[in-house]
Amino acid sequence: MVLSSAQLVSGVVPLGMTACMNARKDATRWTVRLSVARRGDWRSWGKISGAFERALAAQASKSVIAPRIDSESRRGRDYVRITLSMTIVAIDVSEALAAAWWAFRKAVGDAEGWDMASTVADVRPKERNG
Repeated sequence: MVLSSAQLVSGVVPLGMTACMNARKDATRWTVRLSVARRGDWRSWGKISGAFERALAAQASKSVIAPRIDSESRRGRDYVRITLSMTIVAIDVSEALAAAWWAFRKAVGDAEGWDMASTVADVRPKERNG
């Protein structure tokens, strides 16, 4: 059974199926940045940020390279905006975005406290050195 990108993004995977993306030789490296608001003040984010950062780093694979928190900024009194950065190996931009979103959702676990509707994504082909 082949899973669609929508199933990966929504996190809806049929029972008994494992969702994964394989690095292929014809794939491109993409730089993906996801920026998501977290409800709560700076202090409440500080209590969970270390565990979230470790869970995000644990998503690293051949297709999801070096996922990390790129920045944290306060947005008003009750929001903290978290920007994640990672390199994704994928065939196209939609697969790159789906893989990054999957890594984020896997690291989050329970989405409580996250304002998913505020998510902003930036996906670009990774610049080659030289």
